[in-house]
Amino acid sequence: MRGKGQGGMPKKRRIEDAETQALMEAGTQSVEWVREEFAHADLADKRLNHRLVKTAEHLARSPLSPINEACGDWASTQAAYRLFDNARASPQAILAPHVRETAKRMAGCGGPVLVMQDTVFFSYGQHPATRGLGPIGKSNKAHDRGLIMHNALAFTTTGVPLGILSQTVWARREVPEEEGRQEKIKRLQCTPVEEKESAKWLVALTETMARAPAGVAVITVADRESDFFEFLTQAEELRAHYLIRARTDRTLVPEDSAGCDHMLDALSLAPPLGSLTVVVPGNGGRKARTATIAVRIASVAIKPPQRRG
Repeated sequence: MRGKGQGGMPKKRRIEDAETQALMEAGTQSVEWVREEFAHADLADKRLNHRLVKTAEHLARSPLSPINEACGDWASTQAAYRLFDNARASPQAILAPHVRETAKRMAGCGGPVLVMQDTVFFSYGQHPATRGLGPIGKSNKAHDRGLIMHNALAFTTTGVPLGILSQTVWARREVPEEEGRQEKIKRLQCTPVEEKESAKWLVALTETMARAPAGVAVITVADRESDFFEFLTQAEELRAHYLIRARTDRTLVPEDSAGCDHMLDALSLAPPLGSLTVVVPGNGGRKARTATIAVRIASVAIKPPQRRG
């Protein structure tokens, strides 16, 4: 009979039961993990330390459930909310033991370690009464409001996650609805980088290098949003290795760049060190295809932007 498995049980039901069992087993493993991860948490109060572990256990068992469902009863739910409201249980204090354990795992794997920087947007457009949110889209409309999180997450070169080294959460400032594109550009040009969202890349890079264990090679990997001059100079100052996607064909200092004026010209002159065939997925009207890419290396000197003189 179509759609039936052995014993007459619908296949869909059997799949759902298997998924539920897998989630339960994963939840059990997660509970053991959070106990070890937060064993040395220090919220300056033993009761808070205990409550942190218990709350983490509840959430680990039911990672997809709301807090009240995950906690199981009203008393545990109230205790969780009291924990979140306590000034001692700051995001930094809660994250601290995990960062320490992450550093231990980095030291244990021996390196090199890849640290991925990326930004996540949390939309709370369905919660209009929630305070402390900011715009996350291209407008100030209610459905485009929420919070932003930037993480630096460490991995082995084979893709095994080791943990978070840096995490920042914030709400964007409100901007005038009538602000046009040119007004926005002018405002950003007059704003120091430390006050821009771009600072998230600098903070994460600094914290990554400060928290990584000595003797372990760390390579920060980030997308093209991180390709700005202050990031490059800070990486040089910290002696940090990095791999980022170029946002633009940068202007070079010719006498220090094999006589080339632009980065792509300098790379085109360098001999290929190897090649790799990759699958490029389709996107809209573009068909999927395979492409052969070449690896080239060139030493160049990048000209600073005009705003820096």
